[in-house]
Amino acid sequence: MDRLTPVVFRDAWGSHVAIASLQGRDIPTPEPESELWMGAHESGPSGTERPGRPHLAAVVAADPEAELGAACVERHGPRLPFLLKVLAPGRAISIQVHPSAEQAVAVRALTGDAVYVDDSAKPELLLAIAPFEVFVGMREPAAVAEVARRLAVPAFSRLVEGAATADDPAHAVLAAVLGTPPAEVPALTRDVVAACIRLSESSDEIGTAAAAVVEVAEMHPDDIGLVVLLLMHHRVLRPGEYVDVAAGVLHSYVRGLGIEVLANSDNVVRAGLTTKEVNVPELLRIVDPRAAAVAGRGRAAGDGVEVFDSASDRFLLHRVTPGRVLPGAGPRLVFCLRGEVTLTSGTGSLALGDTGSVFLPAGEGEVVLDGRGEVYLVTVPGLGAG
Repeated sequence: MDRLTPVVFRDAWGSHVAIASLQGRDIPTPEPESELWMGAHESGPSGTERPGRPHLAAVVAADPEAELGAACVERHGPRLPFLLKVLAPGRAISIQVHPSAEQAVAVRALTGDAVYVDDSAKPELLLAIAPFEVFVGMREPAAVAEVARRLAVPAFSRLVEGAATADDPAHAVLAAVLGTPPAEVPALTRDVVAACIRLSESSDEIGTAAAAVVEVAEMHPDDIGLVVLLLMHHRVLRPGEYVDVAAGVLHSYVRGLGIEVLANSDNVVRAGLTTKEVNVPELLRIVDPRAAAVAGRGRAAGDGVEVFDSASDRFLLHRVTPGRVLPGAGPRLVFCLRGEVTLTSGTGSLALGDTGSVFLPAGEGEVVLDGRGEVYLVTVPGLGAG
């Protein structure tokens, strides 16, 4: 068992209170804190206590088969297939899409690392541990037309009406919005935001989405992404609810606190609400307007075990009540969100408190979880043992 030291990321869109509060540090923090990473991604590998191996990426690289197991290496290569995060946006994260593995491989064959930095898809699952506001997946064309009717912004209505006769109206209206000439963007976004202010008085879903756009506009004025948000489904995840986001799904996480598990990849293209690189042509090439995130709650999978199902073959997230053997085989990662628990195996025992985490290599064998706390476990599906 390897106790992990997580890595805190300090992006401008992060929170000054959420992650520090979970860890018992003083708030507000001097800088915003956006993510807490637990895993072996090269951009932020968790620290370990192994002699000569300062972080988990080095541990795995030194002997992938011993750490991950031969079956995991054969299926997913010599890297840990997943990454676990605590995600804490205090302001909207960029509007983005992730490629499929096939798309990433094809583009990298032509461009190297210019667009994508690895050959993997980046599916992700977001589980709310506090209310979490998201825009995810695109509205049907008829629903976009209703938004346009109620906004009554002539320039936006023209874009929607112009796309209505296209072979793929949803894709066409997204392309039209993102293709707005730069000189025209401020007037369009300001008119749309002003209309959203009026519409936010409505208590239905469109009114709620309009109110969310107004709040995002405070941090991203004159950004074409504000208009793109109106083409997307808006929802607030309650604690215990999750969304499973596959390749091709347009999404933006607005604010909240959640646990995110994802494939161990950095492949993303953005279209707005960011100071990072925007790649509209590639986003329009890989976005799937019909792809929707799967939303739901966990399902019982045995005494004291809850599973949050995902379409991904790289990860499976569980919530485990202490007092039982941990499910899963192959590499596993245990995260104690709150409480005090102890992990015991044939190699010894290890205690975890709030936001403590542990990597269990493939050869760890049976591990018993005891104590009291809210504990999450990530496994690689299909490797056996529950």
